[in-house]
Amino acid sequence: MARDLAPLTDVVDLAGALIRRPSRAGLDAPAPVLGVLEDGLAGHGLPYRRLYGDTRSPVALLVEVAGGRPGPWWALDACVDTAPYGDETAWSFPPAAGDVVDGRLRGRGAADSKLAAALFCRIAAELQGRADELHGGLAVLLDAGEHTGGFGGARACLADPDAVRPAGV
Repeated sequence: MARDLAPLTDVVDLAGALIRRPSRAGLDAPAPVLGVLEDGLAGHGLPYRRLYGDTRSPVALLVEVAGGRPGPWWALDACVDTAPYGDETAWSFPPAAGDVVDGRLRGRGAADSKLAAALFCRIAAELQGRADELHGGLAVLLDAGEHTGGFGGARACLADPDAVRPAGV
């Protein structure tokens, strides 16, 4: 029996696109990496909204998938900003490669945490397709202000009176 690898390919493709968009905390503006996510979310018909920080600049995206039955909400949280590249000459590949070589996704953010962000988007898309069966709901926070130490996306989410309060993260 052949396995359907489309979901895996979708996750790796989005993660690669995120890695190719530099989002180094304190160096790169968050709007471009959030734009990559918005394109991915829109491609799956997922509802999302931007969250803004104290300076009214975008700091995160929030996806909320409401189930058709009562129950608790759960949250997944991934940062989409990264640490700086450091000495780029010390890298054995470009920090913004975003490619797969020998079965490994390469580039800053592959492990922390652009791959997780792409996976969480895919989980939300899968759940959105069967939301009527779900009890409660799922919130996905994609934070572009974590590596600064300011946790701008988490703070904006907690301050948002319209955001659902999850039972757990």
